[in-house]
Amino acid sequence: MVMTIETRKKMVRRATIMSMLLFTAMMMPAYGQYDRAVVALTRLDYVYYNIDNPMSVSVPGLMPKDLLVYIGEDKAFIHRDPDGSNVNDFIVRPKDSVGTIDVHVDERLEGKLTKTRGIVRLRVVTLPNPTLFLGYVRQGDTVALDDLLNKGYIQVKAELEGFNFPLDAPEVLGYEFNRSESFQLPVVVEGSRLTDEVRDMLAKARRDETIYIEQVRVRLPDQRIVTLKAQFPLK
Repeated sequence: MVMTIETRKKMVRRATIMSMLLFTAMMMPAYGQYDRAVVALTRLDYVYYNIDNPMSVSVPGLMPKDLLVYIGEDKAFIHRDPDGSNVNDFIVRPKDSVGTIDVHVDERLEGKLTKTRGIVRLRVVTLPNPTLFLGYVRQGDTVALDDLLNKGYIQVKAELEGFNFPLDAPEVLGYEFNRSESFQLPVVVEGSRLTDEVRDMLAKARRDETIYIEQVRVRLPDQRIVTLKAQFPLK
């Protein structure tokens, strides 16, 4: 059977989730018992604001259809993952950028009765700032002047590094470009490409200079816009 790229991504994503650390959360003391719910997360105790965080929820001895999983005080969206490999897979998307959310796991009983099986409290954090790249060169690394002048299509890119699950790529909305010996105002660029005006400035550069890419506006997958900067020594 030929496996598509999308199928491979789903399999890697599910394999990552199932290989993550499990932690067991006891019910809060007010309930007076110690029923347990097992929650597998991509992070041990936190989820990211306004993005789809995959998790797996189960209670030993109970079927998935017997579980009611919800977020206390309506602080996040949660639903079963339509792309998940089994019915224990969920997606949770926090609504607020700070604070905590409580994942409630209840057992469905006869009629409309339920029994609490566990509450897991998770911190909500925002995505970290991405790393900037000029073409394929990482911020702070040396870049070849000839490549910048002669390659047809070069972008300023932003990448989120080290994530266990797929995210949309950050979008570079614009930036300011300058070099260390230009003694001119920076070139203001809308979008991510190196423009003709930028290449004109580069054509006057020496290989011992440094180029500065500043006021880089980046839209993150959680829809926040951050402003970053980077520098690249020339060779």
